[in-house]
Amino acid sequence: MLVSIAYLVVLVWILYLVWSQRVMKRLQNELAADLKGVRFWRVNLARPAFFKRWFNVLPFEAKGILIEEGSQLRVRGYWRSNRKRFESVLRKAECQPSWLGNRSIKSGNMYWGQLRTPKGDLLFSADTGAYALPSRESLKDIFSSIFPELELPEDAIQDFALEKNSRSIAAMVFFFGLLAYAVIDSFFVSRYELTDQQLFRILFHPGVWIGSAVVGSVMAIGAYRWMLSGHVPSRESLVLSFFVISAIGFSALPLAKRVDQVLAAEPSKNYAYRVNLPARLEPADEALGLPRLRFPKSREYWDQFKDGQPYSIPFLRGPLGLWQLDHEKFDPPLIAFFEKQGPRK
Repeated sequence: MLVSIAYLVVLVWILYLVWSQRVMKRLQNELAADLKGVRFWRVNLARPAFFKRWFNVLPFEAKGILIEEGSQLRVRGYWRSNRKRFESVLRKAECQPSWLGNRSIKSGNMYWGQLRTPKGDLLFSADTGAYALPSRESLKDIFSSIFPELELPEDAIQDFALEKNSRSIAAMVFFFGLLAYAVIDSFFVSRYELTDQQLFRILFHPGVWIGSAVVGSVMAIGAYRWMLSGHVPSRESLVLSFFVISAIGFSALPLAKRVDQVLAAEPSKNYAYRVNLPARLEPADEALGLPRLRFPKSREYWDQFKDGQPYSIPFLRGPLGLWQLDHEKFDPPLIAFFEKQGPRK
């Protein structure tokens, strides 16, 4: 029931956003209806205080148009909060333009500029609709047309270069390094393996999901803010943060296994099991919390035992409580058996 209510709330929220966008777009079209033969640009507008808020439904405070009229600029728009129309005339000589870029997640994945004027500061971005990627080029065109003498920063002229920023390089090295470690350690180095039952217990435990969500969110925010403070644009910071958290999630289990191996007080030892045909083993002492085992790919080996016959399984158990099957001790009898059997048909 709660899940259904949550889905309904999200659906209503999305429908509201779509409706609000359509209304604002219709009002913006009305502003441009009588502009023929006039140089103007469709823009999103905001005041500096707008981006200081903790949360914004949409990444702009108003939609409007920016009209060039020789020595002056005319700004027309509609406030999103109350749908009221406004219009202001600004003298170019009194404006102090500056490039803000894509500084935070609140900017809505768009690039912003600022005009300091006697009437107050005005923030604007090119209205590229759902296509936020061209916003940098469109905003650059506006600046180049209205203020050709203004020298724009490098990030306005070309897309951000990941390979030229030390923090974005560090994030990519961290990402590929963790992925490489997870693959190499899991499949080529470690002789220890978590059983299927234990994997399912871990992956589907509610505490693991909740803990992962909390820790992942904190780490994602930390990574995002760290890259943002290193002058990585918001859009690239978001993507890189996602890569970093994905790599951490992918390598969390291999790292946990390695930590458990290093901190284990003793090497792997044998635990008593009972063969339960076909190709299943049950722990002799359920109180220990040992996982149940299934070996469907080596069924021929287990068929040689009687139902209920005891069998020892080597496990390493460290302070993290993981049962890691030691293949160095477990595999030799199976390998010897299948070598005697010859190639499988």
